[in-house]
Amino acid sequence: MTDSRIAVTVDSGGRVSARRLSDNAESPRGDVGFRGLDADLVGLFERWLTLRDRDWRDHEIRTFGGLLHRCLFPEQVWSWIESSVREVRDRGDRVRLELVFPADPPWSRLAAVPWEYLYRPALATTNGYFLAARPDMVLSRYVPSSEGEPVLPPAERLRLLIVVSEPDDPHLGPVVHEETVAAIERAAAALDLEVSVLHDPTAPQLAAAVDRRGARPHLVHFMGHGEFDPDRGEARVALVDPEGGAHWLDDRGLAEVLTRSGRAPRAVVLHSCEGARADFSAGFAGLAPQLVRYGVQCVVAMQYPVTNGTAIAFSGTLYEQLAAGVDLDAAVQEARFAISRLRSPADPRLLGVPVIYLQNRWALLGDGGGREEGSGR
Repeated sequence: MTDSRIAVTVDSGGRVSARRLSDNAESPRGDVGFRGLDADLVGLFERWLTLRDRDWRDHEIRTFGGLLHRCLFPEQVWSWIESSVREVRDRGDRVRLELVFPADPPWSRLAAVPWEYLYRPALATTNGYFLAARPDMVLSRYVPSSEGEPVLPPAERLRLLIVVSEPDDPHLGPVVHEETVAAIERAAAALDLEVSVLHDPTAPQLAAAVDRRGARPHLVHFMGHGEFDPDRGEARVALVDPEGGAHWLDDRGLAEVLTRSGRAPRAVVLHSCEGARADFSAGFAGLAPQLVRYGVQCVVAMQYPVTNGTAIAFSGTLYEQLAAGVDLDAAVQEARFAISRLRSPADPRLLGVPVIYLQNRWALLGDGGGREEGSGR
């Protein structure tokens, strides 16, 4: 299967366009609709998403997704994208739709919006659909790097470091991790992955584990607590101090720990497990793009805390796909499908929970899944 890449880019002036990377063909440009009442409505939906006890219905998620679609895609831009997608689909191939947002205010705010809920509303002749739920489309966030796009060589055997951080802090709930870790270890045994588990590390202990000479992990899977202040654009994660309490590390500090040796893990996975109920009021949505900007090539994050069942389904599918040599963004897409099947009328939000940020477009962790147009790969 050949993958055709389309980059959807919002510039510093709030103009959006799409470009097909195989031939550099570009759509007409248009203004992002994230202004005025629509921006306020998106913010309102975002706050509603964080409410633990609110009952959601599918049509409400579709309404939110349709609003996001209207905000991001002017008609002329979406028509061009849809035409390109149709051509690719007719060839039996797949589209990689990469969202690129500016790093500076005011439009940097767009990076924190949960675009994974993007929904193309139904028309008279076509049904509506979630972009992230299409089997012929892979949706990801791309963060450009001034250092170019290093191609990561395939790994002979995938090494995974699971980090469980549960500080002794009365303000933090328990990290319900046992079943998820066990599920990953079972999958690892069947898939020939090398797995190690690090419990309650201090920052120096985490740095040492990531920099194990001759055995550096390719992936770091963090289970713990994260916070994000959207007004300040600050994200942080809870490690453990020498006394066992919480040591809050901001995004820059965590990036420095992960890259202290000058070599970062190929990818970082971030999620919180909250037992039987998921509290969407905190998570790693803000931390992920910051880590990528500080040099981590690929970050997969749960935008909101998830239940144990969701974490098990997501992790099992993710590592099964990676061990088979599937590219990371496509592996996340398959894991998204797996947890989307867990959706219930009481909580249809699961489709949009996983998010992937890439600095390295290839993100190969194995032999490589699909070939990219114009890549020579």
